[in-house]
This record gives sequence, C-alpha cells and structure tokens, in this order.
Amino acid sequence: MTLSEEVQQYLNANYVAPARTRGQTNIEVKAGDIHCKLGWSRRVSLVCAALSSKKLQRKVGLRLTEKEGPPSGQSPTVVFHFEILNSPDSAAASHAGKTTIDLMDLYGIGAEAFKQLGGGEAYLNREREEFRFPTEDYPFNGRKK
Repeated sequence: MTLSEEVQQYLNANYVAPARTRGQTNIEVKAGDIHCKLGWSRRVSLVCAALSSKKLQRKVGLRLTEKEGPPSGQSPTVVFHFEILNSPDSAAASHAGKTTIDLMDLYGIGAEAFKQLGGGEAYLNREREEFRFPTEDYPFNGRKK
C-alpha cells in the first residue's frame, strides 16, 4: 500500500464514513492531524498532496471546495474543506456521463504497455541508447557544414 493510499484509507475510515453515518454534507480536515495520527515524520507535503488529489477525491466520494492555509499549501496548518458526495461511486457516475476527456481520464492509460516493455524507465533508457542523429548515418560526402 502506498503512502497516499494510507492517507485515503485513514481519511475514509475516520472522517468520511462517520460523517456519512451522521448525515453530514461537508467535512474539514487538517493536514497536521492526519500526519500526526498516522505517526509520520516530515511527510506533511505528502498528506497535503494526497488530500488535494482528484484521484483520492473520486475514490472516497469527495469534492474539494476550499483549502485554507499558507500560500505554499504544504503545512500542517492547512485545512481542507470537502463536500461529501452521495457515495464514492457518485463521482464516477457523474464522470461516466460526460462527453469530454480531461487529463485525469488519461491517468495510467499507458501503464500496461510500459509494463510489457519492462517499465517506463527501462523503455526510455533503451530508446536513448538506440537514438542516432541523421548525420551519424549519412555523411556529408566529405563536405563540412
């Protein structure tokens, strides 16, 4: 399980599920509280990034409405305000009816292809090794440029 998934799991179990049970429509989450409860050290920026991510919001069924804190957005004092959607699937359902594609719809689209090629990094390294400039293959017939 990735660290972002740990944040997602903690958020869902300790904030979202209880709020849904109580019938709440909004929640506030302080990044420092989650960071502390997970027992982490120096990972506040990861918590902030996870809470800001559309992927987490879709999976848990939230919509970020406001973010309070310093301009960097990377502090234990940052407070995230979320609207609780009807269910985690309601975000996906509303997503299914749209006719345009945004960047997040493409997330992970090449994962399987790169996996078959030995991973993205290995693929890029092979491509770089095999890359040749045209001048290496086609001399200028003794002329200098």
